[in-house]
Amino acid sequence: MHTLERPVRDRRGRGEALAREDPDRSPKPGQAEPPRNRERVLSAALRLFTTCGFHATPTARISREARVSTGTLFHYFPDKNTLIDQLYLAIQREVAEAIRRQDDGTLPTKQRLERCLRGYISWGMANPEKVRFMDQFYNSPSIGEEVKNEAHREFQWLNDLSGAAIREGVLPDLPREFYWVMVPQILNGVLSLIASGDTGMSPDEIIGHGLGMIWNR
Repeated sequence: MHTLERPVRDRRGRGEALAREDPDRSPKPGQAEPPRNRERVLSAALRLFTTCGFHATPTARISREARVSTGTLFHYFPDKNTLIDQLYLAIQREVAEAIRRQDDGTLPTKQRLERCLRGYISWGMANPEKVRFMDQFYNSPSIGEEVKNEAHREFQWLNDLSGAAIREGVLPDLPREFYWVMVPQILNGVLSLIASGDTGMSPDEIIGHGLGMIWNR
């Protein structure tokens, strides 16, 4: 089908021609979008961004992969940067919720923190594609700073718990920035080793040794 191109300049200074489908195939006025269309777009974007990269994935391809019109895609996400921002934020919120569910405020600090870290590993084993996305885009300039800050706020309670662990000597007294970089690297390394199956170690052994690298000795 013939498409029209309109140049769009995103807020980070990069331009992209976003393809719009023939408006005859866009939703008619007053017609509600199927409730799962937004999720289908996000799922398609996740697959394509992790396999092809952000810049090599045009919105027209995302809409085809999601089996929705480009008009539907633009209804939810006016440009590709908004799409990746919302995907990043949705995954971060999902991670935060998965970790928070494991917390038990009645337990000692080390046990609470270990349950949270194991919660992330369990989530990551069930969601390898989302782990790859976060690994690829965690420090990417493709993600807006305001979105990164909003995602960071989802983990403020975990930051507070980590602070208690430092005060109690459970964690070494190091800058918080050290932990925000190093702990995800260790946990994602654990996930990578479990997935590879090359170590001759059981998943529980890998997890135990990986977490052992975090605690104060």
